[in-house]
Amino acid sequence: MNNRQSPHAFRSCLFLCAIAATLAACSQGTPVINATDVQLLMVQDPSGSFAERLSLFVFFDDDDGVSDFRSISLTHNDTGLVWNITEENAVVRLRGKDRWTGSNQLSGPGGSGMPDGSYTLVVTDLAGNEAVKILNLVRPAFPAQSPVKLEMAGDRWILTKNPDNGGFTRTFFLLYGKDSRLLYSWRVPENSKQKSEGTVPDLRKLARDVTAVRCYTENAGGSAGVLLTPVNLR
Repeated sequence: MNNRQSPHAFRSCLFLCAIAATLAACSQGTPVINATDVQLLMVQDPSGSFAERLSLFVFFDDDDGVSDFRSISLTHNDTGLVWNITEENAVVRLRGKDRWTGSNQLSGPGGSGMPDGSYTLVVTDLAGNEAVKILNLVRPAFPAQSPVKLEMAGDRWILTKNPDNGGFTRTFFLLYGKDSRLLYSWRVPENSKQKSEGTVPDLRKLARDVTAVRCYTENAGGSAGVLLTPVNLR
């Protein structure tokens, strides 16, 4: 039996293979950036000192699924400084059905502040497809002192407001369990009083396994916030 292909059949096979390869390439999903959440943070360490960090989270879609993610890169356009968030160090937060990927630990050279100005954000999937967005970082004015102070008195918590809060008025309690795992975020009701109080049992109604609470206060626009050290619960 003769298995040799004619030149015409061979060319037809190559043509069909080329079409198949093209269709396969076209079927690869390209990331689409739906929204970004960018905040400058002043983060308190155990010594009481504060350091600036940038929180960057991206809500993006890819037709190939949530696992088709390689990296998020952020480039400061004036200096060329680059920050990379990879699959290994990325943090994923769920807001309803939306999946946000990013980090809240970005810092400038040597742990300094992030430079102002224009940035290029690039989300890259495993096939090398990219989605690009330009961001502009404008440095807010942080208050000279922490806008709030959180203390424990027995099984009660006491939140004292700093009158000179610089517009940082929206306060949240971040409730953590073992291994510093975030369990719940609760917004403290606003009122005109200098102090707000509550009980640890009420916090445990929000998150039964809570072992520590961390206070986060942000400005009205949500572009900047102050994050205090965790307070352990008894």
